[in-house]
Amino acid sequence: MKTYFTFCALFALVFLGCSKSDDPSSEVEGGKSIDADYIVLLSKDGILKPQLLNANAEVVTLNPAESSLTEKANPDLSFVDGANFIQYHKDGTCNAQVISHNFKNDTNKEIAAFSDLDDCNLTAKAIAKSDDFLFISYELTGSNSSAYFVRIIDLGASELSAIDVTLDKNPVDLAVANNRLFILTSDGLMTEEHSLSVMDISNNTLIHELDLGFRARRIFTDVQQNIIISNDALHTTLNSATMAYEYTQYDNATAPNFSTSESTNFDLSGRLFYPMNPGENSSYPLVPAIYDFSKKRVTLYAYENFLTEAKRNFEYEIETTATIGYDEANGLMLIGYQKMNSASKLGGLLRIRLAPEPAVIDNIDLDGVPYEIIIN
Repeated sequence: MKTYFTFCALFALVFLGCSKSDDPSSEVEGGKSIDADYIVLLSKDGILKPQLLNANAEVVTLNPAESSLTEKANPDLSFVDGANFIQYHKDGTCNAQVISHNFKNDTNKEIAAFSDLDDCNLTAKAIAKSDDFLFISYELTGSNSSAYFVRIIDLGASELSAIDVTLDKNPVDLAVANNRLFILTSDGLMTEEHSLSVMDISNNTLIHELDLGFRARRIFTDVQQNIIISNDALHTTLNSATMAYEYTQYDNATAPNFSTSESTNFDLSGRLFYPMNPGENSSYPLVPAIYDFSKKRVTLYAYENFLTEAKRNFEYEIETTATIGYDEANGLMLIGYQKMNSASKLGGLLRIRLAPEPAVIDNIDLDGVPYEIIIN
């Protein structure tokens, strides 16, 4: 039996008039100035590099220190787990490499992920991580057919220690919760019919499968360890322990559109921060947005509603939103954006306080377009 929830309500920064005492959401987020370290991964001319920033509630500045994470081409796949940034690369000689960097202690681990296979016939599809294991779904292409697998790599081993689990469908996305690996698969046909396979990580056994219907786009884990299965018209919240599920359906005018974003940046309350296509609510291709799963509500931060034209076009030169983060300690949304002169591949980081109403705290120009924001 399918349960359909109330349609989402879309807000383009339109606030109802009410007193502070009547509206608990009007309280200022953060409230204290806490020192924080930001790592902004910048993309410029196809190269990814880290930029360290020092921040508190009042100011953000460049940190002159350098990370041990060296500059490298933009990854084919990437995954963020707290202070860990994991990137997958396949170079021109077909060699596949995974680099896992921990920004908390500034350490690197490099893994030759498929050194035992012919990498030239291999295409990685998705990447995910648990505390002890790295998961890479991939396709091996032969002369007449394709075979599908998930490779499980022991992160504690000094040399490559990998197990491959065979799948019968194309594994297009991965998520981890409750010692289980969730695998979004596609039938690979024009029908775009999708399924969800569930694997017990303790014994690498497939234990469950769900038919999802058509055009599921992505899966990810929320802060309650639920699996979110999203497509354009609705999302499914799947309890990763009991496998119970609930549907939240949208209409065209209120769809939160996080199905087209790769963001998994949550705050502690479970709000998702991501760039969103604003439709008719803004002239910008992507704007900052927050989806509150508990309230089933998306709040859209159209630049026109909290920045003057002079600020947008001449001081900050905003072309589009690149990535979104959240400084929990200081209650600030971090907006990584690309500047208008795309030939120079420049960007910036804009910080705004969200409540009681959006207030710009500051901006810092960056030598590249923000690819990911990590709060250390």
